[in-house]
Amino acid sequence: MKRISILIIIALASASVLRATGELTPTGSRSGGMGHCSVALTDFWGIMNNQAGMALINQFSAAVSYESRFMQNELSTKTAGFLAPTKFGVLGLSYRHSGFQLYNEQKIGLSYARSFGPYLRIGLQLNYLQAALGEGYGKKGSATFELGIQSDVTEKITLGVWTFNPLRAKLADYDDERIQSILRVGLAWHLSKQFIVTAEAEKNTYYRPVIVRAGAEYNIKERFFIRTGTSTYGEIFTMGFGFTSRHFTFDISAGMHETLGFSPQSSLLFQF
Repeated sequence: MKRISILIIIALASASVLRATGELTPTGSRSGGMGHCSVALTDFWGIMNNQAGMALINQFSAAVSYESRFMQNELSTKTAGFLAPTKFGVLGLSYRHSGFQLYNEQKIGLSYARSFGPYLRIGLQLNYLQAALGEGYGKKGSATFELGIQSDVTEKITLGVWTFNPLRAKLADYDDERIQSILRVGLAWHLSKQFIVTAEAEKNTYYRPVIVRAGAEYNIKERFFIRTGTSTYGEIFTMGFGFTSRHFTFDISAGMHETLGFSPQSSLLFQF
């Protein structure tokens, strides 16, 4: 009975053109609280969202993230990553797992990012993707890449552009099944040291309409963070909170869908 109910939820999500298990939505509770905006943010989770955003990391860092779609463990996404700054740029290794025993997807990424002066940051990631079906149906894998650029066009405005799988790598020969291609473009506006507003647009080959997101973050004494956001796709409202200290950062967030309910998310970052 539980298995049937999970399949019904997946079918409802697919019919509503919602994010389902394994789709490449932005990672990390900071983004999750800001309407899933990510492309113009500079933080650790650039390792998954826009590799150019990790170019300014100057400490060895490791983080984990967990999201439960509609509070169902079978629709969960687990992510882990590690960043190592060097004098030639920042190196990263990441792993993402979505799904459960009957169906799951995995993504392994090796990334590199570098800052070219105060106005340009570029990041590249090579990926291996794998989709697996249970009950002996087997698995399929494919390799692809993603590329990100960020530029501080002014002291307060950052422009971000990110693309995933621009060459549309093939996953399976049957029905010419191909991995989704994604393009995101967005801005982050630092209204003050405490307040950031961000917005972005996404074109995804899995969906016809362009997805628009917007979010805001307010920090209190650079330790406590309050976030909110919205999106034209999936959740109609998101909110989140964060706390940071010298060596770790903890963030929580949740998105609300008017039919399927809440999707909580948490992430924990360590800096050495």
